[in-house]
Amino acid sequence: MTGRGLRPFVLARAACSTSRLNPDDWYPVSVPVTAARREAAAAIAVCAACPVRGECLELALRNWAIGQFGVWGGTVPAERESYAPGRSLSSPRCCPEIRPLDRWRRDRGRAEP
Repeated sequence: MTGRGLRPFVLARAACSTSRLNPDDWYPVSVPVTAARREAAAAIAVCAACPVRGECLELALRNWAIGQFGVWGGTVPAERESYAPGRSLSSPRCCPEIRPLDRWRRDRGRAEP
Protein backbone atom coordinates (compact mmCIF):
# COMPACT_ATOMS: atom_id res chain seq x y z
CA MET A 1 0.00 0.00 0.00
CA THR A 2 1.33 3.41 -0.87
CA GLY A 3 0.57 7.06 -0.40
CA ARG A 4 -2.14 8.63 1.68
CA GLY A 5 -4.28 5.53 1.83
CA LEU A 6 -1.96 3.72 4.23
CA ARG A 7 -2.91 5.62 7.39
CA PRO A 8 -6.72 5.24 7.08
CA PHE A 9 -6.25 1.62 6.00
CA VAL A 10 -4.27 0.82 9.15
CA LEU A 11 -6.43 2.83 11.52
CA ALA A 12 -9.63 1.19 10.28
CA ARG A 13 -8.30 -2.35 10.76
CA ALA A 14 -5.77 -2.21 13.60
CA ALA A 15 -6.34 -4.43 16.62
CA CYS A 16 -5.20 -1.60 18.90
CA SER A 17 -8.23 0.47 17.92
CA THR A 18 -10.51 -1.90 19.82
CA SER A 19 -8.04 -2.80 22.55
CA ARG A 20 -8.94 -1.94 26.12
CA LEU A 21 -5.37 -1.26 27.12
CA ASN A 22 -4.45 1.93 28.89
CA PRO A 23 -2.92 4.32 26.33
CA ASP A 24 0.24 4.44 28.46
CA ASP A 25 0.76 0.72 27.79
CA TRP A 26 1.61 1.61 24.19
CA TYR A 27 4.48 3.92 25.15
CA PRO A 28 7.39 2.26 26.97
CA VAL A 29 9.71 4.69 28.73
CA SER A 30 12.84 2.53 28.67
CA VAL A 31 15.23 2.86 25.75
CA PRO A 32 16.94 -0.57 25.68
CA VAL A 33 14.95 -2.98 23.52
CA THR A 34 14.62 -5.69 26.16
CA ALA A 35 13.33 -3.32 28.83
CA ALA A 36 11.02 -1.49 26.43
CA ARG A 37 9.54 -4.76 25.14
CA ARG A 38 8.96 -5.88 28.73
CA GLU A 39 7.16 -2.62 29.56
CA ALA A 40 5.04 -2.84 26.41
CA ALA A 41 4.38 -6.59 26.55
CA ALA A 42 0.59 -6.20 26.73
CA ALA A 43 0.55 -3.89 23.70
CA ILE A 44 2.91 -6.13 21.74
CA ALA A 45 0.59 -9.06 22.48
CA VAL A 46 -2.27 -7.13 20.86
CA CYS A 47 -0.05 -6.50 17.83
CA ALA A 48 0.75 -10.20 17.51
CA ALA A 49 -2.78 -10.94 16.32
CA CYS A 50 -3.27 -7.75 14.31
CA PRO A 51 -4.22 -8.20 10.65
CA VAL A 52 -2.38 -5.03 9.60
CA ARG A 53 0.79 -5.41 11.63
CA GLY A 54 3.13 -5.07 8.65
CA GLU A 55 1.29 -2.05 7.31
CA CYS A 56 1.38 -0.47 10.77
CA LEU A 57 5.15 -0.86 10.90
CA GLU A 58 5.38 0.59 7.42
CA LEU A 59 3.25 3.57 8.49
CA ALA A 60 5.52 4.26 11.48
CA LEU A 61 8.62 4.20 9.33
CA ARG A 62 7.15 6.43 6.65
CA ASN A 63 5.98 8.94 9.28
CA TRP A 64 8.91 9.08 11.64
CA ALA A 65 7.50 12.08 13.52
CA ILE A 66 4.96 9.72 15.06
CA GLY A 67 6.77 6.43 14.45
CA GLN A 68 9.65 7.29 16.73
CA PHE A 69 7.37 6.87 19.73
CA GLY A 70 5.34 3.97 21.10
CA VAL A 71 4.56 0.52 19.79
CA TRP A 72 3.95 0.20 16.05
CA GLY A 73 3.68 -3.10 14.24
CA GLY A 74 4.76 -4.97 17.36
CA THR A 75 8.04 -3.07 17.63
CA VAL A 76 9.40 -0.55 20.10
CA PRO A 77 11.27 2.62 19.07
CA ALA A 78 14.79 1.23 19.54
CA GLU A 79 13.97 -1.64 17.19
CA ARG A 80 12.70 0.70 14.48
CA GLU A 81 15.75 2.97 14.73
CA SER A 82 17.79 0.35 12.89
CA TYR A 83 15.84 1.34 9.79
CA ALA A 84 16.45 4.77 8.31
CA PRO A 85 13.85 7.26 9.61
CA GLY A 86 11.14 7.91 7.09
CA ARG A 87 12.22 5.11 4.79
CA SER A 88 9.69 2.54 3.74
CA LEU A 89 10.78 -1.02 4.41
CA SER A 90 9.49 -2.03 1.03
CA SER A 91 11.38 0.73 -0.76
CA PRO A 92 13.83 -0.52 -3.40
CA ARG A 93 16.71 1.18 -1.57
CA CYS A 94 16.00 -0.87 1.52
CA CYS A 95 14.86 -4.39 0.81
CA PRO A 96 12.99 -4.98 -2.43
CA GLU A 97 12.74 -8.72 -2.09
CA ILE A 98 10.95 -9.07 1.24
CA ARG A 99 7.97 -7.77 3.19
CA PRO A 100 8.47 -5.55 6.29
CA LEU A 101 7.87 -8.22 8.93
CA ASP A 102 10.03 -10.73 7.09
CA ARG A 103 12.95 -8.31 7.23
CA TRP A 104 12.26 -7.49 10.86
CA ARG A 105 12.21 -11.20 11.78
CA ARG A 106 15.28 -11.98 9.70
CA ASP A 107 17.25 -9.14 11.28
CA ARG A 108 16.32 -10.41 14.74
CA GLY A 109 17.27 -14.00 13.85
CA ARG A 110 13.95 -15.53 14.81
CA ALA A 111 10.79 -16.73 13.19
CA GLU A 112 8.39 -14.87 15.49
CA PRO A 113 8.92 -11.49 17.18
